[in-house]
Amino acid sequence: MLTQDEKILIESIVCEQMVKFADRFKKRHIKDVKKLSGVINSKDKNVFIKALPSELKFYSALVRSYDSALGTLLEGIGFEVAGMKYKVSKKTEGKISIRQQDYINDILNSYKNGGTPDIAHYRDYNTTLFESKEINHVSDYILFDEDTNTYYIIELKSGGNLDKTKSEAQKRALLQQYFILKNITEHDVKLYFATAYNKDGEGNEWKQNFIKAFFAPEELLIGKDFWSFVCKDESGFDVVVNAYSNNIHIISQALEEIKEAYSK
Repeated sequence: MLTQDEKILIESIVCEQMVKFADRFKKRHIKDVKKLSGVINSKDKNVFIKALPSELKFYSALVRSYDSALGTLLEGIGFEVAGMKYKVSKKTEGKISIRQQDYINDILNSYKNGGTPDIAHYRDYNTTLFESKEINHVSDYILFDEDTNTYYIIELKSGGNLDKTKSEAQKRALLQQYFILKNITEHDVKLYFATAYNKDGEGNEWKQNFIKAFFAPEELLIGKDFWSFVCKDESGFDVVVNAYSNNIHIISQALEEIKEAYSK
């Protein structure tokens, strides 16, 4: 259960992350005002976009850029919020055996051939090292829960709209990290693919079938479930979203300043 102090801390984290994000986003675009290859000006290379009224052209480019950059902001908020409840890091390094890597290939090939993803496919596998090699990964989140002595490996994609090739690569990377950790710890290890929001609408079925082809339901933290998980509280999603809404003026002001720069 989030205490009032923890809710205030989340508000502070969200505000601080939004300030940093808005400053970076604003500086990036204002720096490119006179640059023909800049994110906004380069839209003129598309003759079908160039034909739009200048204001519509500007907003379409700016919104697209903001939507693309939003994932970085949400990842940063999630990482800082998770630090309230977990020990957090972003890197796994250690040994993985050739046999384990071959087994990962077998799992993924079975999914590509129509097999149903199941956490038992790797959690019941003997992880004894043999002919191992060093490997490391930079992850979005490596969380350790001291209350349950459990590691959680989480890959966060803002909306989770990946194609089949990227879905397979994502599961491969997570499985490699899983075995690296299992080879160096007796603690439990779990892996998740997460999204910061449900692109099909909160409360609706999440329909990203390319991802579901490689991840079992127990390996998914979609939208509200992700924020509840990192906050260790069912109200986590509402607390974060409310904090974001309360501070949206920070980003709105940055967008206005970008608009003014491009209007001169």
